[in-house]
Amino acid sequence: MQAIAGVLLFVAGLTGAIWPEVTLQFWFFGAVNEGSASASTKTFFRGLGVLCAVAGLLVLISG
Repeated sequence: MQAIAGVLLFVAGLTGAIWPEVTLQFWFFGAVNEGSASASTKTFFRGLGVLCAVAGLLVLISG
């Protein structure tokens, strides 16, 4: 079960790091328009995505 959680966390984090606006649109059910996120918002969510991807890898390795 821990391995599945690690994989899902890694995939969600990687997706958020690569496509922060698309991920925000998905999570907020389309309330965020394309191009409406500022550069600092994109940077924040990219960093959050990388953090989630790393945490997912750690969970996957430790599990």
